This record gives sequence, structure tokens and C-alpha cells, in this order.
Amino acid sequence: MKKIVIFLISATLFFISTNLSAQTEKNQTDGCYFRFVLESPVGSGWSPSYGINITVDDIDYGIVKLPWGTPSAEVTLRLSSGEVKFFWMGGTSVASIHYFEIYNSSDELIYAAPDLFPVGLLFTYQNECPECIPLTDFEGEYNQETKLVNLNWTAPDSENLMGFNILRNGVLLEFVASTINSYASQTDTLETGDYKYCVIPVYPYICDLEEKCFETHIENLGVKKYSSALSLYPNPANNIVHIAGENVANVKVFNKMGQLINNYNNTNHIDVSLYPAGIYIFNIATTKGDFGAYKIVVTK
Repeated sequence: MKKIVIFLISATLFFISTNLSAQTEKNQTDGCYFRFVLESPVGSGWSPSYGINITVDDIDYGIVKLPWGTPSAEVTLRLSSGEVKFFWMGGTSVASIHYFEIYNSSDELIYAAPDLFPVGLLFTYQNECPECIPLTDFEGEYNQETKLVNLNWTAPDSENLMGFNILRNGVLLEFVASTINSYASQTDTLETGDYKYCVIPVYPYICDLEEKCFETHIENLGVKKYSSALSLYPNPANNIVHIAGENVANVKVFNKMGQLINNYNNTNHIDVSLYPAGIYIFNIATTKGDFGAYKIVVTK
């Protein structure tokens, strides 16, 4: 596994790696990355006093310094959209001492060091970063009766959006497609406690977006659940859902928003032929006082 050393220069993160092929693959996933490749045939590298100062729209991003005492190295950094200016800070000696090239995220060479370095502005580059758009209108709700956490949001209007990561207490529950704007999570198997559910847009490049989260306390004290005593089939279903098991006293059917659709007593067969296509939760109570919640997909 390649080793990556992370250090901070003027609040900007720079990544050093000698694995150029792996680094190039990473860069191509983000239109904001630049690679500085050092090749020093005599093996001295840059003098510690040399560097490239970078500004974006005249805002200082700090100084890039390639390591001293090495014949080759690479530094990768991410810059925001705007007019990027690269300023040389150092001497004007021959290129064999501190020769370097700069590549953009498409691995296109955008600058090669000349034989002599002009102290000051090297060149200007117009950087276009893909926009990271957050989701909006985020809402969360916990339904104690259905044991469901329901999350709803408005998807970002971006052709680059790949989908959404759904997390519970920082652990990924599921990745859903970009066309999805709601999510229901069963909680009947969770221990009593506090839970945090978050939805994060996923783009094919790195984004620094504020999480949209819903926090709730879930009580599951004294609840008995069937893990194998009951089973429902077929799933998906478009006609009759059969409940395999004895002592079924009551079946409540909820849609994915937690709304009660129907209530059945003393039956093991539920007709879903008139249900709209979608996800439903079957809450089943038995004559022994046990309870189970099951997700059923209805198709047409």
C-alpha cells in the first residue's frame, strides 16, 4: 500500500506520493486537482527556500515546496474555481536543479519549467471546478408504532450527482440512486439509544458539504421480534402476500412514509393487488404478544 503524508500549508492540504499511476487515477475524478511533478537529474531537488506561491482570484492559497534532497517527487493539491496564479519564489538557476511540470486533473501538461525561472508570476490558469450542490428541504421523522425512521429531501439539481449515502451513527446503511428523495429505515432490531441519520450527496469528485442529519431516541425495551418464526412471501409481490407461521393475530400495513394503509385480523394472506407499487412495512403481532416488522416490495 502506498504511503501518503499529509501536511498543512496555509490551511491547504497537500498530498505527496511517489505512486504516480495511482495518483493520476485519483486526480481524474476531480476537476480541481493539480499535480506538481519534480524531476531533478542531479538528485538535489529543490532548495528549501524555493517554492511556488499560489493564489485563486487573488486569495493566497499558500506555497508548494517539493522535497529537498530527492531526485523525483510529486505534490498534489486541490484548488477552487477561479483565476489561479502561480508565482515562482526562489533562484534562477538551470532547470536540471529544480525542473518540474504541472498537470491538471485531466493529466494535461499545463506548465513545464523553463531553463531559467522568472522570479514572480510564472503563468495564469483558469480553473473550473465542478460545483458541489447540497440537498435541501431535509426532514426526518421517527414513528414509534411502525418502528421506522423516515428521511425526505429535495435532490440537488446537478447532472454530476451520482446518488446519496445514507448513514446511521456514521456507518453507511445504503447508497441510493440520484432519483431517490426519501428513505425509510427499520429500527425494530436496534437497541434502545440515541441515533443520528444523515444523507450526503455523492459526486464523482471530492466535496466538502455540511451533513444533513436527523437525530432521535429509539425505545425498543421489552419488544420481542421474530427472526425466523415468521416469513413472508413472495417478495416482491403483486398479488397475495402469504405469512408463513402460526398465531398471527394482527397485521398492520404501512407505506414507506409511515402512514397506515390497512389493518387485518386473524389472517395469513394479505391481498396487495390494489396497492400502488412501492415499499410497505408489515407489522405483525401474534397471539403470544410477539411482534415483527417486515419490508415488502409491491410491483405492478
